[in-house]
Amino acid sequence: MTGITAAGIGSGLDLEALIEVSINAERAGKDARFEKTKNTLDVTLSAVGSVKSALSSFLSILEKAQEQSTFIPRVASTGESEGNESVTVDLADGATNGSYAIEVQQLAQGSSLTSIDATANGGTPLYSSENDVVATSDGQLTFTTASGESMVLDVTAGTTLKQLREQINSHEDNFGVSANLISTGSEVRLAITSEETGDGNTLTVTNTGANAELDNFTNAGGKMTVVDASSAIITIDGIQATSDSNKFDNVVSGVSITANKVTSSSVNLDIAPSEEKALENMKEFVDAYNKVISEIDKYSKPETVVEGDDSDSSRKELSGDAMFRSLRFSLGRIASNGYEDAEPGLKTLYGIGVELDNDGMLKLDESKFKENLANNMDGIGEVFAMSGGIAESFSGIVKSYEQSDGILASREESVKSQLRDYEHQKLDFEERMASYEKTLRAKYTAFDVSMGNLNSQMSYITGQLAQLNS
Repeated sequence: MTGITAAGIGSGLDLEALIEVSINAERAGKDARFEKTKNTLDVTLSAVGSVKSALSSFLSILEKAQEQSTFIPRVASTGESEGNESVTVDLADGATNGSYAIEVQQLAQGSSLTSIDATANGGTPLYSSENDVVATSDGQLTFTTASGESMVLDVTAGTTLKQLREQINSHEDNFGVSANLISTGSEVRLAITSEETGDGNTLTVTNTGANAELDNFTNAGGKMTVVDASSAIITIDGIQATSDSNKFDNVVSGVSITANKVTSSSVNLDIAPSEEKALENMKEFVDAYNKVISEIDKYSKPETVVEGDDSDSSRKELSGDAMFRSLRFSLGRIASNGYEDAEPGLKTLYGIGVELDNDGMLKLDESKFKENLANNMDGIGEVFAMSGGIAESFSGIVKSYEQSDGILASREESVKSQLRDYEHQKLDFEERMASYEKTLRAKYTAFDVSMGNLNSQMSYITGQLAQLNS
């Protein structure tokens, strides 16, 4: 309280108590309403944040579930140690179970052009030092590939072997050509290699200038040993396949095979469902769904319901909240939906092995799920990933609530606005109460002064009467 703190000195009355009673009577009920409003708004804001976070986690699982090969995956194994595989395998949605014998007969290789040695040149080295001049006048070399890429190298008079190598490697149009110098002690040879692999993709170097000295570096000049580019070759169950690169796409439907090294015998490739990963993903789905329901119930579901008890003892701040009730109902409805386009026996979550219990929670029957996985892996993945399937149906509801412009964001902004209004109302109320207390104190002060004067006069009169009677 403000102002005088010793009201009643003049009158002898306990005016401080009267002021306190008056203020308490004025505040009665209003402080409780303010506290309840603030508590409800704070709880709502916390509930919105918690449910939004749970929905975000659930959405990430649903996005995975829309990729059949990721959610209910197959795995490929060769029995070789990790990092030392002859082949590595990636599986797409079209892959099916199977076992294959694979041999890598040849890896894809780029072409190379290497200066001939002294023996091939009649015992005379072409170049004995990296500083030997390769062009006494200006010239030009053109590097081309079968796919049409080209690099034109202008070679000026006085260019050395070392400078030619550097010029090739640093050229702005270089498309995967590299040059190196090999020193044998008595001679230095230029080696040019191309990254482009595959039969018919041999690098071609031509002398497109006026300096005949540059014929030494061309395919047709007779001074370079040419090793042609070649394709990779593998056999799958005895059937040969070739590829310009070491990667073989869809030689087996839905399977991408990369050859890493030549084999001396066949490697067994097995493609089978990953029960462990599928079960892990399904548990993540169930747990993420249940987390959303738990967060909704945490703020809005009564702990107990006692027959005949009309009190609020079992109610929570958001019991019966329409938004949370609607979200919970929508999720439960989708969890019990049927999907006509799915495989027979797998048209519902229940059919897959996921039951919706009486509390609205999902429960995974692992035995039933594993049995379905063994019998129809593709059917499980399809009912989740297909258009209008489980993942897409849940995602539609979740996104409408969880996204930045969704229902929860709007509710959050509304609650924040109400909190701002609450702060203004609370401030206004405190200002009114301060003004009310000030008015009370002014009235009681005036009363106290008047009573003090009357008491003084009474004391004076009483004193005079006493003297007259003495």
